[in-house]
Amino acid sequence: MDLADFDEPTLDERNREVAKMLGSGLTDEASARKLGLSLRTYRRRVAELMELLEADSRFQAGLRARDLGVR
Repeated sequence: MDLADFDEPTLDERNREVAKMLGSGLTDEASARKLGLSLRTYRRRVAELMELLEADSRFQAGLRARDLGVR
């Protein structure tokens, strides 16, 4: 999929926080702890973010979030 074909979604604050964690290099466990979430909730939110960004992998979701200006 080319970014030109990608409909730009709007990320709410929750999704932005999860996207930042994906790009942080931290483990899921550390990211969840930093956000005050259970590991299961954090992973569910990662899955929701991947779906929202139409990403096939966590890496791709991180790249797309970066392209949307999430840092």
